[in-house]
Amino acid sequence: MKNLRIKTFIKITVFLMTVLSLTILTGLLVVSFTHNELKEVEDGAKMRSGEILDVLEAEGMEAAANNVRLEYKVEDYANEQQGRVLVIGRDYMVLMDSSGKNENSYLINDNLMDLMKGNTDEIRYDTSNSLVIMTPVVSNDMVVGAVIYKASTVEAKDNIKSQVTLSLIVFAIILVVDIIAIRFISHRAVKDINDVNEKIMHTALGNLQDRLPEDEGFIEVQVLAENYNDVLERLATIDQTRSEFVSNVSHELKTPITSMKVLAESVTQNEAATVDDYKEFMVDIVDEIDRETKIINDLLTLVRTDSKQDEMNFDEADINEMIETIVKTVKPLANQRAIKLSYDSFREVKARVDAVKLSLAISNLIENAVKYNVDNGWISVSLNADKEYFYIKVADSGVGIPEDAKDRVFDRFYRVDKARSRDTGGTGLGLSITRSIVNAHKGTIKLYSESGKGTTFTVKIPL
Repeated sequence: MKNLRIKTFIKITVFLMTVLSLTILTGLLVVSFTHNELKEVEDGAKMRSGEILDVLEAEGMEAAANNVRLEYKVEDYANEQQGRVLVIGRDYMVLMDSSGKNENSYLINDNLMDLMKGNTDEIRYDTSNSLVIMTPVVSNDMVVGAVIYKASTVEAKDNIKSQVTLSLIVFAIILVVDIIAIRFISHRAVKDINDVNEKIMHTALGNLQDRLPEDEGFIEVQVLAENYNDVLERLATIDQTRSEFVSNVSHELKTPITSMKVLAESVTQNEAATVDDYKEFMVDIVDEIDRETKIINDLLTLVRTDSKQDEMNFDEADINEMIETIVKTVKPLANQRAIKLSYDSFREVKARVDAVKLSLAISNLIENAVKYNVDNGWISVSLNADKEYFYIKVADSGVGIPEDAKDRVFDRFYRVDKARSRDTGGTGLGLSITRSIVNAHKGTIKLYSESGKGTTFTVKIPL
């Protein structure tokens, strides 16, 4: 299969099935015709032999010598089946011979002796060109003679040969027609696939704009075209996202550098600057350096998670304890804005996870709930589990996420409110990192939000 074309596979498979089917059909027809032809000869012989027996058993063996009507009947029957009829007496004398050759002579053989002794009711055997039926003549429960009926099978076998020849000719004609049909069918079956392959080769050269028609060809090809077009859409989206990502990275890294340059130029060009002025500018520069460092660290974390260069270290971990620690760490930040942060655990949960990375993902969610919340608001964190998964839910009373932004919040550097994000120190990479970590745990993360009415993130991870 590895080095076999679909067209060749179809040709070989259908050809073999056709030959097998025709062979079986032809064989069955020939066997059936042969059986019917020989059966017809046998049935005729038995019927005519039975009529002769009826006369002999009714009138006695003397009828073989005195019944002219029986003599004519025997001759007619023998001529009809191109055979020979003999009537044998109890003393093995030939009383009647349709050919007139052996009348009044004696005929003795093993089969005839078994018949005369009453050892068998009928003896039947075939020769190369005839069928022989030997039947006893019974009177008063005694065998008083025998009828030997010999019917020619030459004509039947000639008919069989003619039928076999005709069947082979028909077989050959059908096979030729089928081969032509197979070539056409195999070509037609793979034509659409070849067209799709050409499109894919064209796409491999960098053209992501061409689309396959989704309403032409076989249903399977239509489905293939739909999936192919979906892949192209995703590739185009990925290409666009990659361009945006490079642009965003450049912009995010350039902004702190520009700020530091402006601050440095301001202080160096101000000849009247005092030590306090220098200190103030240096503090601002350090803040910009910290911001740049955070962006770079987040980028490195994201790249490692995506490329799996940073191997996952799975080990048994107490998820309850992990979340409690995170909540305690974030609580002071929430208290600064009078935000009530609560944590509910519905059961003890232990799972094989990368505790360091999963802690980072959950921290991102809870910290975001604080950053994008309202003063005097609330945050609810909960943990639950079933037999296969554990579930972490982070809900808040914050500003929420608009409908048109829900599909993009996990994109790198995407911010719903850019001004607010910069004020809170966000880099726009937190949710991207969180999703990558959850995916690395073979889990899922879902978002439920309404603008102005808060946001809920639900994380589902296998135990």
